[in-house]
Amino acid sequence: MISLTEILLLTEAAPQDSVLVNAVNKKQIIAIYYKGDRENSAGWRTGVIPVCFGLTDGKKYLRVWQTAGKTTTEVPGWKLFRVDRISNINVLSNKTAEKVPDSRFNSSGDRQIQNILAIAKF
Repeated sequence: MISLTEILLLTEAAPQDSVLVNAVNKKQIIAIYYKGDRENSAGWRTGVIPVCFGLTDGKKYLRVWQTAGKTTTEVPGWKLFRVDRISNINVLSNKTAEKVPDSRFNSSGDRQIQNILAIAKF
């Protein structure tokens, strides 16, 4: 069930939300400028395939398969980004993911995103 806070977040959608929803739906490969909570500075995450966008506990999240760029963990690998920590998004024109990036992708949901607003269909 969506909370009042989440309803307000949805009605006050930031411009980047529509970019992310389109990227998920069109399976576009993007680059994001992101600062994680364990990092001193932001950096570009590149080769990012967004597969799910939604809300959990009043915050927006983006599930991706990341193939390159700055990270505190391994690449390639699954990542969960807080949208409020993304300060820039570049859609890499003409680049789309044609197949599931990893066999563990679940096209019917995500364990860490409670309310899904967009999920890729491969």
